[in-house]
Parts: sequence; C-alpha cells; structure tokens
Amino acid sequence: MERINSAKLNKIHQTGAKVKMEKFENKISAMIKNLKTRAEREVCEYGSFKIVKENLKPQNKESLVQELTLQVTPLPSILKGEVENFEKLRYLELVGEGPKGQTSSVILKRGTKDDILEKLDDKELMSKIQEKVDDFNISFRED
Repeated sequence: MERINSAKLNKIHQTGAKVKMEKFENKISAMIKNLKTRAEREVCEYGSFKIVKENLKPQNKESLVQELTLQVTPLPSILKGEVENFEKLRYLELVGEGPKGQTSSVILKRGTKDDILEKLDDKELMSKIQEKVDDFNISFRED
C-alpha cells in the first residue's frame, strides 16, 4: 500500500488557491483599467452623464458574490443644492450582487473627474476592492 504525503497534497491545494487568487486579481486589474479608459472618455468634467461601469463575475465557488460592478456615477439629484460643487462631483462605487438578488455597495471615492481618475490609478485600489468583496461575502452569508 502506498502512503500519501499529506505535505505534498497541501502544497497542491495551496498552489491551486494561489492561482485562483492571481486570476481574480488579474480580472480586477483589467476591470479597473477598462473603467479608467472609459471614464476618461465618457465622464464629463461638469454636469450630468450616463453611469460608466465595468462588470466582473467572480468564478470562485466559495464566493457568494455573483457579480461585481465598479462604476463612476454622478451624485444623486437629491443632493443638489446641499452639496457644494454638486455639478463637478462624482462617485467611484463598488457594487456586489449576491446569490438571492441582494446587493451591497460602497463608495470608494467622492470627488471631481480628476480625483476619480487618480483613484483608479491608486495601487491600493486592488486590495481595497478585494477587502470589500470579502465584506460583501460576509453580508450575503448573513442574509
């Protein structure tokens, strides 16, 4: 009878998880890059505009997040008159959709078009998104 080396099995399992994480990081990186390119073109400096967004479907079986959306949106019209520079401000928002149709969102940045583009270049944005995806998973598990 052949003995199975458990250390070798664990190494294979850890390597598989690492590869999945790298693939997910590559998808997030592409989503950020695509949104930045589109935001440069489609988001105006002043006034209203159509929401610019990029979607990602995580293919991790353990994840409860069915779809992830990174988007640049104008401020809600209800804030008009209450927020200084309303016409120039935008949101960079991350939205997660759960398996039962529930959604969770977080505003990653509020600022001008240039502020949003700068945030999309931020090296810490990737880890922030991954952190928020973990938070989304926790909230979807509780629902």
